[in-house]
Amino acid sequence: MKKEDIDKKEYEISFLVASEPETQGVLALIGQHGGELSSELKARNLALAYEIKKHREAVFAYVNFKAYPEEAKSLEGDLNARQDVLRFMVIASPAAAEKPVMLGGPMRHRRPMRGAAPAADAPSRPQAPRPLSNEALEKKIEEILQ
Repeated sequence: MKKEDIDKKEYEISFLVASEPETQGVLALIGQHGGELSSELKARNLALAYEIKKHREAVFAYVNFKAYPEEAKSLEGDLNARQDVLRFMVIASPAAAEKPVMLGGPMRHRRPMRGAAPAADAPSRPQAPRPLSNEALEKKIEEILQ
């Protein structure tokens, strides 16, 4: 890895443009600001929930790239000035080593497996009555009717 790459940070940009060819203009702008793409551009057409700059449909796209922080800031300024970019958002991605690995999410938010003992601090719920056999059901009915 080059020394210059150490100072570059990982960013993700997501944006809305009016048509598919305009995505290439955004990628070119990233390149003009010294950004290096680190993932493939993903784009799809979608109907907008509300009108944005007189458009009811747009292309939503996102891509990861590496750039110096000051270049990423000036990229945001240039994207604001472009008429073909309806909306955009640039965020700094945490480094891969810093990202926590959570398989299935945090334990406190997961439901216990069936048959598992409840946690000690979990509030107890009343147990549902067990189903009765036909004989036991007939016996209960006779007790009630007497």
